Formats: sequence, C-alpha cells, structure tokens
Amino acid sequence: MNKSLRFAVATLAAAGLPALAAVTVSFPSPSYTDIGRHGSREAEDVKNELARYIHALDAKYNKAGDSLWVEVVDVDLAGNRIVTGARDYRVARGASDIPMIVVRYRLERDGKVSTGEDTLKDLGYQQSTLQVNSATESLHYEKRLLEGWFKERFSR
Repeated sequence: MNKSLRFAVATLAAAGLPALAAVTVSFPSPSYTDIGRHGSREAEDVKNELARYIHALDAKYNKAGDSLWVEVVDVDLAGNRIVTGARDYRVARGASDIPMIVVRYRLERDGKVSTGEDTLKDLGYQQSTLQVNSATESLHYEKRLLEGWFKERFSR
C-alpha cells in the first residue's frame, strides 16, 4: 500500500469513519505478452497505470470492508507495436490484435471468500459502444476490459 493510501486509511480510522475497501494489486510474472521489455520504463508505466485504475475501480465497485487481491498474470495490449528506429508506435487494426488481460483474484466480502482466474478480452474492441476518450486516456481498451470485469464480478 502506498504512503498516501495508508495515510488516508489511518486518517479515516482515527476519525471513526468506516474503513475503505482495500485492494492489493500485483504483477507476479517476470514477463508479459505485450507491455514492453521486462524492467523497461514502458513496462513499469503500464503496470503502474493498470494498478492505479484497478484501485479506482475497487473504490467504485467494492464496498467498505471488502478485501480484494488481484494478480495480473498476463497482459496483451490492443494493437501491435511498430518499431521504427527512433520511436515505437502502437497500431490497432482490430483483427488479431485484441486486448487481453489474465487476472487471478481473491475477494473477502461479508465473511465469505471467492477466488478465481479470468481471461478478459474484447474481440470487437474497436466497435464497442462503450467508448472512452482515446485522445486523452492511456490504455483505454485495457481499462474498458477491467471496468467490465469489475462491474460483472464485484458489483455490490
């Protein structure tokens, strides 16, 4: 748990307010299908962005007192990477370049524990009516996958 989240939880506890839902996110694999080279800045940026989004979804879809653990087992970003000397590009054509995320989870809610592993993918990711602003939102296809998964799996 990062320092600011620990501080927020401690502050709420001290104020006598109900506890926040808690999520722990990990990336246990040393390599992933498509997030950049292991240890690269790109790979770390993708992991950090996905972890931040999972934390936001936890606050939105889980209730106070829930404890969720999410392991991101694999990530295959939408599109294909095109490498050109000075710069890399990602081109999404909508064919065999679908976004895919494999996750394992454990949820403790109301004294019950549920666990599982899910493969999240969107075959029609470019035709979806659930659009996000791709001009300003990084990893928008992957975030849409995670949002749908949270809605289906964890809605209160």
